[in-house]
Amino acid sequence: MGSKAYDMLWGTALRTTTVLHKAVYSLSRGKIGRHFPGGAQVVWITTLGRKSGEWRKTPLLAVPDSGGWGIAGSNAGQEKIPGWVFNVRTHDQGRVEIDGEVSEAVFTEVHGEEAARIYAALGDSWSSYRMYERNIERDIPVFRVTKTHQI
Repeated sequence: MGSKAYDMLWGTALRTTTVLHKAVYSLSRGKIGRHFPGGAQVVWITTLGRKSGEWRKTPLLAVPDSGGWGIAGSNAGQEKIPGWVFNVRTHDQGRVEIDGEVSEAVFTEVHGEEAARIYAALGDSWSSYRMYERNIERDIPVFRVTKTHQI
C-alpha cells in the first residue's frame, strides 16, 4: 500500500513532469506533448477551481470512450486525490484540448463496471496505471469527458 515516501517521491516527480510538460507544450505551440512515450494520448482539461474560481489547465492521459474520453484521478498512485477531481465534481463543465482542438466539455464521473472498463483501457495504454491501483487504498475516480462543441 501507499507510503509517505512513495507519495513524496511520485508527487515531486509528477509535479516536475507536469511543469515541464506544460512548458514544452507552450513553447512548441502545442506541437510537442500531445502524446506520452509509447503513443498514449494526452488531453488537456481546463476546469474551474472550486475554491479559487480560476481556470486551471491540466494534462492527463486519456483513452477514447463512448464518443468521449476516459480519464482517471490516479495522481500517479498517491493517496491524495488530485485537485482537478474536486473541481469537476463541483463544476462539471469546462474545456478539453485534444491534438490542438479545443472544445467545451462536460465531465461525468462513472462508477462500477464502466469505471473498471475505462481504467483497464488506461492501464493498457500506460501500464503504470496498474501499479497506481495496487499501491493505494483509496478508490481512483474515473470520468468521461464529452465534447459539447468546438471553440
